[in-house]
Amino acid sequence: MMTGLVLLAVVVWGAGFGAEDAGRLFATNLMGWALFVLSFRYGTGGNGVRVASIVLASVQIAFSLGGIAQGNGGGGLPLFGAIAVVALLSQSAAAQWFKRPRAGGLPYGQ
Repeated sequence: MMTGLVLLAVVVWGAGFGAEDAGRLFATNLMGWALFVLSFRYGTGGNGVRVASIVLASVQIAFSLGGIAQGNGGGGLPLFGAIAVVALLSQSAAAQWFKRPRAGGLPYGQ
């Protein structure tokens, strides 16, 4: 959902301020786009998907703060979204869910 809102913001920003500003806004949210693609692996991926998501969200926080510091509008939504991703995926319940046994795998002990 966050990615869709950011895409809408990029389009509106581009219409109002030009393609260069829209490109800056897009680049500021680059890790958010990568997180969006990675989210499709949440159902089948293991703990590595969770760790990669936390790392990407942490980089997104840095990108968003840099964009806000440069006066690039629209950095607040991805910043709060990335903070939420890091906070939620860092919980022990999320770690347990990503480390759960997968259906169709070999039973334990074989």
